Amino acid sequence: MNRQLFLYIFAFCVICIFIPTTPCTSFLLKTLNNYFVYGRTCEWGLFDAQADLVLTPRNYTTTSDLGYGVKGMTWKAKYGYVAINGLGLPYYLDGMNETGLTVGGLYLPWFSQYQPLTKKHAKKSIHNFEMVGYLLGTFQSVAEIKRELPKIYVVTNQELSDKIHAPMPLHYVVTDKTGASIVIEYTGSQLHIYDNTTGIMTNSPDYNWHLTNLRNYTQLNPYAAGPSDRMLSGINFSPLSSGYGMAGLPGDYSSPSRFVRAFFYTHTSLPLKNVDDAINQASRILNNFDYPKGIVRSGESEKNFNLSYTQWSVIGDIKNKTYYWWTEWNRQMRKVDLKKINFTGTVRIKKPLDKKRAQAVEDRTGDFAAK
Repeated sequence: MNRQLFLYIFAFCVICIFIPTTPCTSFLLKTLNNYFVYGRTCEWGLFDAQADLVLTPRNYTTTSDLGYGVKGMTWKAKYGYVAINGLGLPYYLDGMNETGLTVGGLYLPWFSQYQPLTKKHAKKSIHNFEMVGYLLGTFQSVAEIKRELPKIYVVTNQELSDKIHAPMPLHYVVTDKTGASIVIEYTGSQLHIYDNTTGIMTNSPDYNWHLTNLRNYTQLNPYAAGPSDRMLSGINFSPLSSGYGMAGLPGDYSSPSRFVRAFFYTHTSLPLKNVDDAINQASRILNNFDYPKGIVRSGESEKNFNLSYTQWSVIGDIKNKTYYWWTEWNRQMRKVDLKKINFTGTVRIKKPLDKKRAQAVEDRTGDFAAK
């Protein structure tokens, strides 16, 4: 493996040693006319990931590097796609292809265990950080993935794993243009594909655990808890505020709590008439998962900690094949319309998420200045 590439990948993967600094939250919204919008945040720890949006054209060929000179599967992208990387590397955490398929890779520490790498299966194996790009370039539907993914092996890059003494634990959420959504996890060295019935995914524990945990919150509802006034011992008590129906909704930043909040934010949404309504609602929900710098720290003391904060957020308009994003440095929403992109090139095109790291502000002073 090229030494410079290894050093970049090492920096990228050392995050896994500090798992609490790498949370993510994703969800799905549905409109009244059966269109779907995907939302996701990425909280990055340890350092600035310097994320780019990368265009990969159709027919782009990739050969998996499994470490120690072992070459894995070679595949050619059937579909063009755009995806977000880190540190300039050809590994992606989120993206959309030209059919509208969205894929997100979210951390799953302490639970992910990938399939073993064997000589027999090396040519049918890919590295787990290559999964997002592989899925985006190869498939247009969840049904295809369910049928074809069991035919390949997803492994850890052994060279990286041995050098940093840590795996690179990811699970994946995939949604297609019909709204079909799945969660892909490798645990116990086995592939598990779950129908994403909630539309939600965060981090550890595994998806089934989160489904069970939701049963602890069945009492929550968006309405007031009980009558507006209540007599206790002859004294009339009136609620001080609305919102008590959600008393008990967990408000911390842990993965289980974020899963529960995302579920109730999405499943109590008012009917969404169209995609524009859904995009607006998705942006409001995503704002609730922003990590202000300083609120989540992984470490032992004020002098020794790693800071987790929301480096970027995305919205995928699956119907219109449009991918939106904003960042920690500029919260203005930007987009790429995949329908207008020429995916017939031969090379990848990489652009930073921020042209300039400064908040865009519309100056309205002129509307009120004296003429």
